[in-house]
Amino acid sequence: MSPALMSQNGITIPFALARTHSTMDKTFEAIGYLSPEIETFRNGARTAHSAEFEMVEGTVQVALADLHAMEGGGTEAYVVGLGYWLRCVESCQGAILLSERGMSVTAFSALRIAYESLFYACALWRQPALTERVETLHHLERIKQARGMMRAGAAQRVPTEKLLLLKGVAEEMPPSESGLSAWEAAEAAGLLYEYEDTYRGCSLAGAHASIRSLDDFYVEAPDGGFSMCLEPNDKRLVWQLSLVNDCLQHGIERRRDAHARYCS
Repeated sequence: MSPALMSQNGITIPFALARTHSTMDKTFEAIGYLSPEIETFRNGARTAHSAEFEMVEGTVQVALADLHAMEGGGTEAYVVGLGYWLRCVESCQGAILLSERGMSVTAFSALRIAYESLFYACALWRQPALTERVETLHHLERIKQARGMMRAGAAQRVPTEKLLLLKGVAEEMPPSESGLSAWEAAEAAGLLYEYEDTYRGCSLAGAHASIRSLDDFYVEAPDGGFSMCLEPNDKRLVWQLSLVNDCLQHGIERRRDAHARYCS
C-alpha cells in the first residue's frame, strides 16, 4: 500500500501513518508505541548499549538500597526532601523506560522533572528553612490557577458545587512570601550548572513544545523534499542514560550527607 498523501501550502507530504485500518491490529504502524512490536526495538537497544544500561541500573540499585536501609526519623525538611528524592528516582526510571523504547523526545519531559525534583530535594536537605517557601509556592499556584479558571469562563463550565469551591480558592489572599523557584532550589542545592545545562537543555530538546523538538518527525529526502514519520530511534539513548546516571549520583551523595546530619 502506498503512503497516503496530505497537501499543505503546496508541499506534498508522504505520511506513512495517515492510513485507515479496516480491522484493529497490534502492529507499530497501527497503534504506534502501544504496539508490542516496540519490545523488539527495546531489546535491541539494550543489547547494543548493555554497558550503559548496566551502569545506570547499578546506580538505581544503590539509590533504592540506600532508601531501604534508612533508619530513624529526621526533620521535617529531611522528610519532605525524601519525597522529592523518591519522585526524582521514579522520574529517572520513567525517562529510561521511554528512551529505551525509542521515545527520545518525550523522555526529556521525565528527565526534566527528575532534575527539578533533585533540586528541591537537595535544597531542603542543605537549607531546611526553605521548606516554608516550597509550601508557599503550592498555595500561590493553586490561587493563580483558580483565578485563571474563573477568568477563562469557569462559571459556564464547572458544576455549581465545585464552582463555589473554586471561587473560594480564587478569593483567598495569596501568601506575602514568594515561593521557591526551581532556579533558587538549584542554587541552594549547589547544582546551578545542572540547572543551566541539563534542566534548560531538556526544555529546548523536548520537555517543552520547542521548534527543535520537532526535528525527529521530519526526514529530509535527497531531492530536497521531506517526509514525516513517527518511528523509534536510539540516537539520544546513551546521552540520556548518562544524564539519568548523573542525576542519581548527585542525589545519592547529597541524601547521604543529609542523613548523616539529621538522622545520626
